[in-house]
Amino acid sequence: MRGAVSAGMCVVLEAMGLVSAFDRIYGVSAGALNACATAAGQAALAATLYEDAAIRGVINRMRPLVRRPVVNFEVLFGEVIGARKPLSFDGLAAGPEFRALATSLETMSLRVLADFPDMTEAMDAVRASGALPGLGGPAPRFRGERMTDGGLIEPIPFQTALAEGATHVLVLRSRPAGYRKRSLVGVAEALALHESPGLVELLRQRQGTYNRLAAQLEAGDATPDENRVFQIAVPGDTRLIGRLETDADRVAGAVRRGAMTMARPSSPGRSTSAGSPLCIGPGPRSQRGWRPDAGVPRSVTGSGRTSRPSAADGAFLVRCPDWTGWTQWMLSRRVTTLAE
Repeated sequence: MRGAVSAGMCVVLEAMGLVSAFDRIYGVSAGALNACATAAGQAALAATLYEDAAIRGVINRMRPLVRRPVVNFEVLFGEVIGARKPLSFDGLAAGPEFRALATSLETMSLRVLADFPDMTEAMDAVRASGALPGLGGPAPRFRGERMTDGGLIEPIPFQTALAEGATHVLVLRSRPAGYRKRSLVGVAEALALHESPGLVELLRQRQGTYNRLAAQLEAGDATPDENRVFQIAVPGDTRLIGRLETDADRVAGAVRRGAMTMARPSSPGRSTSAGSPLCIGPGPRSQRGWRPDAGVPRSVTGSGRTSRPSAADGAFLVRCPDWTGWTQWMLSRRVTTLAE
C-alpha cells in the first residue's frame, strides 16, 4: 500500500503533461503498477486502485489461520484491476517503455521484465514484481520462471536505470529521504519462508541494500554527476502507511501526500520535499477543479458509480508559473523515471 504515495506523485506528473518527457519508466514492488499505469497514460486511474484494494477481500491478516495468504492477488488483479479498472495496452504501447524489476526464485537474482506483447503479460510482470514472499500465496510465474518482489534485491531501482543507459533519472520515493530500514525480518515472513533459506537471506540483506541506496540518493552520491539523479521524497515528518494497510482513509491520505509532495519541489537537484505549490484547475471536460491538498479528483458517471477523470481525457489544466525552470529541466532532457 505504500505505493499509494508514488501513485499520487505520478498523478501530478500526468496532470502536468510531463510523462512524454520520459523515455522509460521502471517500477518495483507496488511501484511497478504505478509505472505501468503512468506509461499507459492512466496514472490518475491507478491512484484510485489503492483505496479500492483496502478491503478484507484483498488484505486479511487473519487468513493464515486457515492456511490462506494474507494478500489475495487473485482478487486484486482479477477483480479490482482486471474487471473494474483495466489498463489500456494501446496507451502503454504509445507511451514510454515500461519495465518492472522482479527477483527470480530459480536463481535468486534480479530480472528486468520488458517487451510485453499485450496487457495481460504486462500485468503479469506487475504481479511478479510485487509478489510478497510468504504473504501472497504461491509465487507467480513470468515466462515460465517463478518470481517474487524485485525490491528484495533492488528496492530503489535507479541503478538498473543507469546501467541500462539512462542519462537522467527522476526517483519517486514512497518514504522520506532520511528514512532507513531496521534490520528486522517479520515473524510471519520468517515462518512462511522457513523452507526457503535463500529468500530469508535476501530478506535479511534487503535492509542494508535499501539503506545504502537511500543514503546515496540523500547525499547526492548516486552518480559522479549529481545532476543525473534527482529524487522526490515525502517530508521527514510524514506518517507512513504499512504495506498491508486496510484503512481506506489513510490510503487516500497517502495518495494526497504524494501528490502534494510532487507539486511542491523547489528546483532540480539531489533531493526535495518542499517548495512552491502547483496550481491545478479544471480542464475542458471537468466541472470541478482540484488542488493536490484537496484529494484525488472525482466525478460521477452516468451509471451513478464514482470514478476519477484521467488527465489524458482533458480533466486537468495545469498552471505552474513557479515551476518554469523545473519543467524546462525536465523537457530539455530525455529522462527516466522510476517508482519505489
